[in-house]
Amino acid sequence: MSRRCLPLFAALLLFVAHRAAADSDAPFLWQVHGPKATHYLLGSVHLLPQGTDELPAGIEDAYDASEGLVFETDISAIEQPQVQIALLAAARSERGLKAEVGDRMYAALNRRATQIGMPVSACDPFRPWFCAMTLEVFSYKKAGFSGDNGIDKQLYGWAREDGKEIRWLEQPASHMGLFTGMSDALSREFLASAVEDHPGDPPDDPEELLRAWQDNDGKVIEQLDVQLKARYPGVYERLLAGRNRNWMPQLKRLLDGGESQMVVVGVAHLMGPDGLIAQLRAKGYKVMPYVPIQSQLVTARQGDLMRAALRR
Repeated sequence: MSRRCLPLFAALLLFVAHRAAADSDAPFLWQVHGPKATHYLLGSVHLLPQGTDELPAGIEDAYDASEGLVFETDISAIEQPQVQIALLAAARSERGLKAEVGDRMYAALNRRATQIGMPVSACDPFRPWFCAMTLEVFSYKKAGFSGDNGIDKQLYGWAREDGKEIRWLEQPASHMGLFTGMSDALSREFLASAVEDHPGDPPDDPEELLRAWQDNDGKVIEQLDVQLKARYPGVYERLLAGRNRNWMPQLKRLLDGGESQMVVVGVAHLMGPDGLIAQLRAKGYKVMPYVPIQSQLVTARQGDLMRAALRR
């Protein structure tokens, strides 16, 4: 999840993750203890190397323990051809990209496109927000990453096969509107977040960022959130902080219920003071890193034995 990739998490329309010899059996997986049930909160990344389809053991266990799944939006709906056609139509620029962004930003775009081997002409007919998406998709696909077998799609498919209830936090039209409804200024800011370089930034190589996820390195993700908020506050508010706030009433209703839910959102939504973990804790929920189901059973059994010994 790079500083460029952070604002992209919703634009990719798939929110996926990957194990590939991960150091953690449950990266960015949390338990949320509600008044009636234990729930699971999973932070995912966007793309993964092709040919990988094994999920971390902890994620599979949390899925098995959940009665329903909650995604950012309806995955099947946003993949429909008519939705993609509408997205492309909304992305078209009447004046052309260069006229919208000016010479300076267009030059920065040209440098970034050259770095990743993408012809800048691919962006010329489109609005800046769509160009930002195009840059990131091209960069990750060139590195061999794909969203076709990501965690969200796998979990979504499993849930449909198993008859588990599926919910989402945003209607597909609202989800698409995060981008199609951007003002001209915010659209330019979104592109700036994808093309501008800043000295001292951590590397944004796809493999290195994936390793950070695999290592369950929350500090890296939180640092990227902080940088995005400081440099591109409009993008941060529209795609991260504002959405987190909007989701809270619905999340609270689900987490207060008696059916265990697995909530799957982009990892950038979890960390920092505006993240879902902090917001849920502020509302009184106990949010803890995931503990394997078997370990919980062993610990509970040990507690039972200890209490029995003390009663003797």
